[in-house]
Amino acid sequence: MKQNIYSLKQAFEVKDLDQKERKVQIYLSKFDSIDSDFDIIRKGAFTKSLQERGPQSSSNRKIAFLRHHDWEQQIGKFLELTEDDYGLLAVGQLGRSTAGDDAFKDYEDGIIKEHSIGFQYIKDKMTLVEDKSLPSGGFYDITELKLYEGSAVTFGANEDTPVIDVKGEQKTELLEKLKNELNVCIKALSNGKGSDERLHGIEMKVKRITAQLIVLAGKESDSIVHSIPEEPQTSTEEVKWMQVLNQLDTKAETYSDYPQKAKDNAKRGIRLNEEVGNKCSTQTGKIRASQISSGAGLSLDTIKRTFSFLSRARTYYKPSDEKACGTISYLLWGGDAMLSWTERKIAQIEGE
Repeated sequence: MKQNIYSLKQAFEVKDLDQKERKVQIYLSKFDSIDSDFDIIRKGAFTKSLQERGPQSSSNRKIAFLRHHDWEQQIGKFLELTEDDYGLLAVGQLGRSTAGDDAFKDYEDGIIKEHSIGFQYIKDKMTLVEDKSLPSGGFYDITELKLYEGSAVTFGANEDTPVIDVKGEQKTELLEKLKNELNVCIKALSNGKGSDERLHGIEMKVKRITAQLIVLAGKESDSIVHSIPEEPQTSTEEVKWMQVLNQLDTKAETYSDYPQKAKDNAKRGIRLNEEVGNKCSTQTGKIRASQISSGAGLSLDTIKRTFSFLSRARTYYKPSDEKACGTISYLLWGGDAMLSWTERKIAQIEGE
């Protein structure tokens, strides 16, 4: 029997998006279907949770609308949670925080397509049904769950499933699906909307989609990676994939004529960050440092985001304190030299 611990389960499609009201209608769970955990959730399984913690309940701890099951990323609130014959139907309103705004843009661009629930099993509300036709030997029939949250997820629960064994028409369909998802991501990146964290998340999705395409398409796609010029001293997997992204986005012109001093600052920032245990930057900052230190081409959108960050971060830069995170973060993004270059470059490009 499964333990009564906090669990996650993939959900399904976006039904509708009201852009004016920032509302999204989604299914968080599907009834009467065996899922990847060999569970079948029945209609009525969420009734008690909705009564106790639903949008219309009096509880102060209502079912949360999150991103990636992260309780620090509440992206909005559920206005409605109801069970219909298909599944658990939710109407959520996106907040105006950075996390909420990023999620709204991801819904607009088609980046978010799937959802997941965070819940607890209830031991006496689940019955093991034997079925020798299933690899598991059976499934659990679930009549009640304790629901805590519903999450928007960039990557579905099965995104990491190996695709090597896919053949024939199935392979062709999956290739087309991945290419379509890749085009959606590239279009979203070209628009450059949202926070660095949002754009980094999309970049990482591109990385995963491209990896799957390489496995599916074999040598033809593999040549994309091998054609990337190497930078032996500073090349990393993250820089390599960012360069793959730049090659895939044929519409985006890139610029790499920033000064050597900016590259040196980024390298120095990387060294100083390592000395303090890599605690002074987000993953986005590390990628930006890898790009700048290696001389990678930057799109206009990336240049604008870099200028925006450096303009804000300049206040916290203390040249005399090399262990201060404000100093290290500023250097990772290229420091004063990069700030001056990005300002000039934006004026030059947009003045043409």
